Amino acid sequence: MAASKAGIVGVGLTAFDKHDDRSIEDLGREATIAALADAGVTRADVQAVFCAHLYGGEVLGQRILRGLSFPEVPILNLENACAGGSSAVRDAWQAIANGQHDLVLAIGAEKMGRGLINFVSPDVEQVLGITPPAQYALAAQRHMHEFGTPPEAFAEIAVKSRSHASRNPNARFRDTVTRAAVLESRPIAEPLTLLQCCRNGSGAAAVVLASEAWCRKHGTDAVWIRHSALASWMSDFTQKDLTDFGATRRAASAAYEATGIGPDDLDVVELHDAFTCGELLHWEGLGLCKKGEGAKLALDGATALGGRVPVNVSGGLLSKSHPLGATGVAQFAELTWQLRGTAVGRQVEGAKVALAHSQGGVSLEAGATCVALLTRD
Repeated sequence: MAASKAGIVGVGLTAFDKHDDRSIEDLGREATIAALADAGVTRADVQAVFCAHLYGGEVLGQRILRGLSFPEVPILNLENACAGGSSAVRDAWQAIANGQHDLVLAIGAEKMGRGLINFVSPDVEQVLGITPPAQYALAAQRHMHEFGTPPEAFAEIAVKSRSHASRNPNARFRDTVTRAAVLESRPIAEPLTLLQCCRNGSGAAAVVLASEAWCRKHGTDAVWIRHSALASWMSDFTQKDLTDFGATRRAASAAYEATGIGPDDLDVVELHDAFTCGELLHWEGLGLCKKGEGAKLALDGATALGGRVPVNVSGGLLSKSHPLGATGVAQFAELTWQLRGTAVGRQVEGAKVALAHSQGGVSLEAGATCVALLTRD
């Protein structure tokens, strides 16, 4: 457990889109400039940088910052699949909380093409067809079998996502949809249809983190990362419960234990909704409801804006798209706006406690999950 909390004092975000005419370096610079401006700091104030990506090539952080004439600070480039962005923020949080630095920058950037995510070294399950849509579909089918979850519950998550996105100028897909339209869209992997799957995207996000001492000295009001837990998911092929999805439960339990914050304390959540069924499974893993009761949460509107615990008020991956390295960092941008009370048009009233969740991996057998808890004070 880290020695102390670290504060988010600045955030920056590009639009997530195709960006065929822009380089990954250009996208990263836009997000970085916005985050530094939001924090009211300069390049010279930054003491270390953590940069997440999957397809960005060698020393992406250096390539991004060289174009901004950054000073020669330590830069760590990291890859942790779809959890890379949250992992970069976690490393930045630890660098502050453990007293290594007073002000650091975390960047996530990605340029994505069309089609399925192309992992460089797919394992045997991927080769045999257990692609991400198939993986999630298997989990959904098992949940339907064990708990009687209707397809309409998964579809309602897509409806909620688009409703939230219609309020968010940063979302890529902002047209609302009906449950019938979701269910009738093109089949992908039963029970998942096209509108229940996230789209690849390109873009970047950045956050500036500072120590408590730095915030006091500069009179800066921060959103505090209280803890960030990283859990690995490596089955030994004896794993039988497909509905205990990833390492969500382990990472969430570690974060709750470290902070004394529990699922009942959460006001707003941004989680990894690459597919609708994934969101439902993660609700259960995070303790937002008991196992097997996710369908009730979806159909009762408990996770919609105005509900008991709004989830993915940004529109989530389903509506923003999913530029892998940037996705997790973008969650921290959204939650910072929510806890500041500045998420115009989609603000969760009175939000004081938030949770960010990312999951990444290449098959049913391996992956990473990162869960962070944030507060206003």
